[in-house]
Amino acid sequence: MKYCRKCVQPDTRPGIVFDRHGVCPACRFAEQANDIDWEARHRELEKLAEYARSTNVSGYDCVVTVSGGKDSLRQALYVRDVLGLKPLLVCCSYPPEQISERGAYNLGNLISLGFDTITVSPDPQIWKALMRTGFERYGNWCKSTEMALYATGPTVAIAYHIPVIVYGENPAIALGELGQGYTTNGDGNTMKYSSNTIGGGDPSGLLVQGMTHQDVIWYHYPDDLSIELAKLRMIYLGYYVRDFTRFKNAEVAVANGLEVRDDKPEDMGMVWEWESLDEDFVIVNQMIKHMKFGFGRTTEQVLEAMRLEMMTREEAADLVRKYDGKCGPQYIDAYCRYLGITEEEFWRVAESYRNPDIWERDGQGQWMLKVSS
Repeated sequence: MKYCRKCVQPDTRPGIVFDRHGVCPACRFAEQANDIDWEARHRELEKLAEYARSTNVSGYDCVVTVSGGKDSLRQALYVRDVLGLKPLLVCCSYPPEQISERGAYNLGNLISLGFDTITVSPDPQIWKALMRTGFERYGNWCKSTEMALYATGPTVAIAYHIPVIVYGENPAIALGELGQGYTTNGDGNTMKYSSNTIGGGDPSGLLVQGMTHQDVIWYHYPDDLSIELAKLRMIYLGYYVRDFTRFKNAEVAVANGLEVRDDKPEDMGMVWEWESLDEDFVIVNQMIKHMKFGFGRTTEQVLEAMRLEMMTREEAADLVRKYDGKCGPQYIDAYCRYLGITEEEFWRVAESYRNPDIWERDGQGQWMLKVSS
């Protein structure tokens, strides 16, 4: 593994390409922040808001996809209180067995701040079957669930004739993922073709015997023609708002009732407690991602902290070494019980996705990352 010379971004992130100086795209974008005309961007955002108002035929100016977490809470408040739009919040909810009490509370808290909300709950049995398939075939149980999470917003927007969807950060700018489908501006309409788990928005490759198209309606991203005919515009709020960061969003969200974690960093694999609040299996998935790519949630947290000059590269690297990829045994146990598999089966599958190009055993037989000098 090689790391960005300015931050702790690894070259194993899908879609990442360092420049000839060994610096990642996200760091280069951060360097440009002081030169951006943020007032001009806000004027551009106001024009988009006017487009939403002028093409409103349903009573709602835009859709904001939400989980109840820090980012979606701030998005909802910003759209309503700063831009003066009437949003419809759309939540693709985890099944009752998966969502945490904290997650249910936070969604309820967001709604109680004064929003109309549609909550979609796909069939829990289909959800679980697809999750197991994603885990076994791809080493990523989120593959199907993220398809549903991303498809729900445009599906509802088209059905209700709502002209705009407001998302949060642009992954290309925030993380440096410059693969297919990503833009480096505020346009989110090509998200469907991004190289992450959406991958075109077709869940057919995850179906198990006996499943039909009707079983996975909420997992299918709307086709291009439907989006075009609806004149649907999808935007990244983070492109237009300078302080749209996980830290500012957490500050705003906590001030508005967000309930955070009380887990230990060494159990949850991350430093700050206001992330991934609606369920706990994400901690398991971040551990497997660490086995596949050599980085997890701690890396993503400290990358932004470094660019905001909250810590040095050395301090960030120390946190990554301590906490990245960590996962408390209680989460693995709960995940296995949910899927109906043994821990032996779990580790057999998980270890099959450990990347031999970046992992090796040390003298004590423990796994360690191969790091380029």
